[in-house]
Amino acid sequence: MIRSSREVEYVGAPGSGTTTLIEAIARATGHVPMTRHFTTLDWPTRTSGAEKLTRGHRHAVVLVISATDGPAPATGQLLRLIRAVGVEHVAVFVNKTDLLPDRELQQVLELEIRELLRRHAYPADEVPIVFGSAQQPSSVEELLAVTAGFPAAPRERDMHFLMPVEDVFTLSGPRPRTVLTGRIERGVLRVSDEVEYVGLSTSGTASVTAIERFRGERTEWAEAGENIGLELLGITREGVERGQVLAVPGTATAHSAFEAEVYVLPEDEGGRDVTFVRRRAQFYFRTTEVSGQIVLLRQGGQDIDVSWGGLTFMSVQLAEQVAMEKGMRFSIREGGKAVGGGVVTAILR
Repeated sequence: MIRSSREVEYVGAPGSGTTTLIEAIARATGHVPMTRHFTTLDWPTRTSGAEKLTRGHRHAVVLVISATDGPAPATGQLLRLIRAVGVEHVAVFVNKTDLLPDRELQQVLELEIRELLRRHAYPADEVPIVFGSAQQPSSVEELLAVTAGFPAAPRERDMHFLMPVEDVFTLSGPRPRTVLTGRIERGVLRVSDEVEYVGLSTSGTASVTAIERFRGERTEWAEAGENIGLELLGITREGVERGQVLAVPGTATAHSAFEAEVYVLPEDEGGRDVTFVRRRAQFYFRTTEVSGQIVLLRQGGQDIDVSWGGLTFMSVQLAEQVAMEKGMRFSIREGGKAVGGGVVTAILR
């Protein structure tokens, strides 16, 4: 089962009481809900729920709604993003219910919430909705009981092997060797496995002849989450480069055009006052940095030329092919500064 305090993201529109709820969860369970760390992003400390959803896989989300305000426009945007990033399990916590004691009004609010869920392709009649208050321990316990019932998240170890290449080295000696380093994103790698290197300027297959954990420890296998160095048979330093991925042959493909939902940082969250003026930016996929042309930019259903922050749709043409897949996260920078983070919603080419 999922431990609610570690593997469930809590998000809500401003004023919904999400921060208070997270603090209450921390007091009830002894630890703060999990926030994954990504060194490729330099977001400011104060981050929004929408931005956090673009920073790594979330198996389950609790959407927090204020009983006094009801679903805000930002609530619909969050649900749209939750659906876009592939979150499978959703629950709703209606906070501040003590300020809306009228049971009939609560029923009307529940119908409104379920209709909103239905519009975003969630099974509205099956999504748990908890009415309560983050200030009441009994409400927090009820919510934790709901999220504890979510199915367990799939283990990354059981997926097909994939590792982004971070660095490539040539080791001197009687037999010069080319060694690749990186952190295994998913799956298990064993000595003698065949892998395919995908993305950027080259591609091909090779066999793994050696695996080393850091500090020089030789091993016959390594799994998701481990930082390793590995040697590939017959590969030179010029044959593989940082930004490519190693994967089980046939399971990873490179693409140069895609559509995405992006959370653009507004100026008060560390972004720029106006973003994407020239429609060009640097895109970061895993360890890959590549420039891209933003072909289409849309916000609130309207085509726009610039963005001042918020949830934005874009269509992008990259300068090089990058190993990517639907649901993959990325970040965007301009002038060396992070200005947005998003998720691939469709592969175009």
